[in-house]
This record gives sequence, structure tokens and C-alpha cells, in this order.
Amino acid sequence: MPVSTWRSFSWAVLLFAPLLLCGQSLQVSSAKASRGGRVTLQVVLTSPAGWEPLGLQWETTFPVDRLVPLGLGVSLGAVTRAAGKSVQCAAKPQAGESAGSKCILIGGRQPIHNGVIARLQFRVPPKAPEGSARVLVDQCSAVFKDLKQTPLPAVEAVVQIRSQ
Repeated sequence: MPVSTWRSFSWAVLLFAPLLLCGQSLQVSSAKASRGGRVTLQVVLTSPAGWEPLGLQWETTFPVDRLVPLGLGVSLGAVTRAAGKSVQCAAKPQAGESAGSKCILIGGRQPIHNGVIARLQFRVPPKAPEGSARVLVDQCSAVFKDLKQTPLPAVEAVVQIRSQ
């Protein structure tokens, strides 16, 4: 392997090694909802043993004509309640037909184990268009006890909206 190729490969390994070693991922459940109804999407964390984060942060984006957050729009899942965490979210400014929030899940000294970490809660407006509403969870990162952060890939859920 030429030296220049080896150097490029070495930099790539150094940049992406934390992501490859840690291997955390998020998943968001999809759901069906009727106009005027409510819908809850579950955010699930999967981490390799020994690499459980102490905190997480993410951004959520959704179409404002189809979904309206209930209250804060986020509640704790069982594994984050058990770990003594709390969640704080701030609304992002509306951008065109999308709105969203930025959330941070922190607190306590216990790591966050695998399972449902949060629930995204929405109301479907009575006049929402039928069809698919995409909910994006991105700008995700896991924070560890040494305060190092690892980015997590973006994930997406689909809410199928139907008439009552």
C-alpha cells in the first residue's frame, strides 16, 4: 500500500474508531394514527455491553401540518427512569413546513442500558392530510463518563395518518 494511501486510511480509522468501537444505535418505532388522535413513537437505544452512555442528545423534526407535540413532546422510557435520568427539550424554530425540538437526556451516575429511552408524543390535527408523516431523529450523540461524545446515525419513523 503506498504511503499516501496508508496515511489516508490511518486518519479515517482515527476519526471513526470511536463510532466503530462503541456501536451505539437508536431506532424509532413507526405507528398508525387517526386524524384527531394521539400517537407515541418509542426511541430505543442499543449499546454493546460496557459501552452504555451516561447521557444522550438529539434533535427531532416533524411536519407541522400533520403532527403537534403533546406537552414537551417527550417522556422518559423505562430504562432512563431506572437510571435516574431526566429529559430537557427546547423547541426549534419552525422552518417551512417542519418544526422540531432539541433534547438532552442527562442526570445521575448510572449508565443508560438498552431499551426504550424516550417516547415522542404527538397529536394528529383533525384536518391533517392523510398519508405518511416522517419524523426524523438526528444530530444524535452519546456522552460517556469521561465526557467523550460519539455521534449516532440519524433515524426516521413514519406515522401513517388515516381518516377516522
